[in-house]
Amino acid sequence: MKKVIGILLLFIGVSLIAFPFYKEWEGKKETKALEEAFSLISESDGEEVELSAIQHLSLTEDEVKNVMQLEIPFIHLQQPVLSETTDENLNIALTQIKKDQTPGSGNFTIAGHRGFRAGRYFNELSKVPVGEEVLLHAGDETYVYEVTSSEVIEPTYVEVLDDTPGKDEITLITCTATGLYRVAVKGQLKEQTAR
Repeated sequence: MKKVIGILLLFIGVSLIAFPFYKEWEGKKETKALEEAFSLISESDGEEVELSAIQHLSLTEDEVKNVMQLEIPFIHLQQPVLSETTDENLNIALTQIKKDQTPGSGNFTIAGHRGFRAGRYFNELSKVPVGEEVLLHAGDETYVYEVTSSEVIEPTYVEVLDDTPGKDEITLITCTATGLYRVAVKGQLKEQTAR
């Protein structure tokens, strides 16, 4: 009987350890499909593109066309930003927290999982120091923000997402390693350039 309980506990332990890696593997397939679709559309010169052959792609062509890219050179991050925060979207990419946001206007807010490995999602967001640049590529425009603060906040402190009158900024949010708190990085719009 002890042997059966031991084997059962071992199986449960291995399953608990393997589950996050499985979810990340699944998310990677969808992220790779999104990147492939994004690449095909950007190379199409406005012509219709057939995306149905791309396995694991859960977005339509219109949704892919509206995907933005967030770039943080200091941590070598370049990730797609989807227009809506859902559990499914957060497993694929970064997401806009507030609906109908306009880059360069008000407080543009982005959420992302911390991820288990460096270089994925917002795994290294807390390492970005004040003064570094955050670039948001949207269509033919690039919005360059300068990081003004990085802090650990309570999950209930949602005021960090509010617009501040007269300020055009960006707020990036992820969990701490423990998941008990949130990392909030804010940046002030420095310039807007054509790509």
